[in-house]
Amino acid sequence: MRETIEERTVNGCKATLVFDTGGPVGSNHLLIIKPADTEEDWLVNRWFYFGEQTEVYIWNFAEKVSTDDEYRRQSLEEVADWKRVANLYEPLARGLHQELSQSERSEFPIMNDSSRLDSEKLESLCEELFEELKAIVRQGTDRHPDAVYDEKETELRQWLADESS
Repeated sequence: MRETIEERTVNGCKATLVFDTGGPVGSNHLLIIKPADTEEDWLVNRWFYFGEQTEVYIWNFAEKVSTDDEYRRQSLEEVADWKRVANLYEPLARGLHQELSQSERSEFPIMNDSSRLDSEKLESLCEELFEELKAIVRQGTDRHPDAVYDEKETELRQWLADESS
């Protein structure tokens, strides 16, 4: 399901905040920013994860992309920190989602009372994964993203095994 929450014009750019249930684990807010002027041709899409999904944080990002040419260039070239984190996080979060949904024990992603704990566990693991990947990118933490994913996958598998006992 996708629905527009709000549209704003920010420094000559159109910023559209969308509620989208098809987003990566931990996100249902997507911001789409593009120039209102048809002479320019660029588009920035950003999912906001977990604690980032606040109105202030989202609209500050829109303002920065719209007013800071260098930041916009980094975002478009996918070298901005937020994009580097997203590029690491999204496929790994999908991997955890797939691991859970393929488990014989789980009814996930069907949402019913028995899958609620599965959903909560996935959300918790993905939030930890996101925070650790963000630390790798932004603080230069000396860990490899695959090692972080392997830890979360192992924790998920152990949780699934414990829950089926």
